[in-house]
This record gives sequence, structure tokens and C-alpha cells, in this order.
Amino acid sequence: MKRFGDRINGTKNRHRKLAGCLLVLLLMAGAVSGCRNGKETENLPLSVYFYGCSEDADAILLHVDDTDVIIDTGVYQDSGRLIDQLEEAGVSQIDLMILTHPDKDHIGGAAGILEQFPVDQVIQTEAKKGSDLQGELEDRLKGELVTVPTEVRQYTYGDLTLTVYPPKEAEYENTNNYSIAVLAEYEGRRIFFAGDAKKKRITELLEEELPQVDVYKCTHHGRDEGKGTDLIERLHPSVAVVTAGAPEEETKKALEIVGAQVYTTLDTDVVVEVTEEEIRVRTSPVS
Repeated sequence: MKRFGDRINGTKNRHRKLAGCLLVLLLMAGAVSGCRNGKETENLPLSVYFYGCSEDADAILLHVDDTDVIIDTGVYQDSGRLIDQLEEAGVSQIDLMILTHPDKDHIGGAAGILEQFPVDQVIQTEAKKGSDLQGELEDRLKGELVTVPTEVRQYTYGDLTLTVYPPKEAEYENTNNYSIAVLAEYEGRRIFFAGDAKKKRITELLEEELPQVDVYKCTHHGRDEGKGTDLIERLHPSVAVVTAGAPEEETKKALEIVGAQVYTTLDTDVVVEVTEEEIRVRTSPVS
């Protein structure tokens, strides 16, 4: 006959075994949740592709795991290559397309991309350029989910968070000042995209509580814009990307002062890989 103490010990042993089994199951569940398609999801790099164009233009892809975000689409004559590049990067569906403003060097490939890939959502401004290119895009956007933000908004895709800064006024004389700015945050790293903001729009951005960033897509293809050096000083990036052949003199000097490594995209693809541990940059000439 078992004594009362034996029964207690037996119960404790069974509880220990049960707890051990539960711990194993939890660890297994954690291992499964940490994998997707046999690939570790922890510390996956966020790859930011700044695609080389045949002239000054913005065409940018943010890719991490199964999330794809496009910021601007370059010029029309490069749209076929851009589509090929997106397919090579493994893009099959686009979660978000942000068209910062309707200049031809930012929306040139948008209609073709919308034709080639399913796009969940498009963000743009109310700016009207009145061009045939914008008219074609507007026709293609009919029936799509289009958002025109009027206040700062956040969009979250897994570990990637995007803060969208829309223009503060309804009308500007220069379409560049409609530029939507975007702050991307991933694994504690920050990347800022300033569109083609000129002095008036830069002044608006400086009124925001912008943090220091790791990577800065220079405003207006690295041209010297009023207050542009103040924005560089505020952001204090370690890496800067100029979507042109070279930054203009004041911009170049401001980037040197903050110690930023500068990369340019005229006929050159620039890929920035971002993790919590490091930022890697690679370049390749456009073939």
C-alpha cells in the first residue's frame, strides 16, 4: 500500500512530466513560428532596392519576407526593365505602392506595374500635373484601392513600419512640394524617403518630430534646395542615396559633415540590406 506521501510524490512526478511535455511543445511551436517555408524569419534583412534609371528618377522597392512596398516608379522608358527587376527580386504581389507626386520621373512605370502585378493599395496626393502620363495612370487606377492621406499615418507589415507624411497644404505652385515623405522602421533601423521636397515642403518636414536615421534618400535627386542642409543635419544619416549622378555642392558638403557614405543611382542599382546588426550596401551597373 502506498502511503499518502508516496501519492503526493507520484502526483508531483506526473506534474513534472506534464510540465516538461508542455515546455517541449512550446519550444517546438516557437521553432515553427520562427520559420516560414523552412527559412528563419528572425533577422531577415530588409532589402531596399534603389533602381538605376536612365535619368534622374526615383524607383524604389522595400522587400522583406513576403512584404513588398514600392515608392515611386521611375521614368516610362525604364518601365520594362523595372518590371523585370521586380520579378527578379521575387515580387509577385505588391502590398503598397506610394506615388510621392505626379512628376514623370516618379510615376513613369506605375501603370505598367499595376498591369503586371496585383497591388493591394495605392497612396498618392491630390496634385494634378495635367500630363498624358498622369491621365493614363488615373484611368488605370479606377477600381483600385487608392488613399489620399491628409494627416500622418502609420502602416505596419510584420516588423516593418511605415510612417507616411503627406503635404500639409491643399495646393502648391510647384508639384515637387506635394511630395509624400516616408519613414521606414525595421529592426530598430530607420530609413527616410523625402521625395522631391523643395524649400516649402522641407520646412513642413522640419516641423515634424523626425528622428535621426540610418539611411536617407536625398530630396530632389540631391539638388541644393533651401533648408535641405537643415534636413540632413536633423536626420544625420550614415548612408545617403542620391537618385541622380551626383549630389549638388551644398548637399554634398552637408552629407560630408555628418559623415554619410553617398551612393548614386544614375545607371547604377543600389541595394541596401538592413538588419538590427548592420547595414550592407551593394551596387551594380545597369546592364
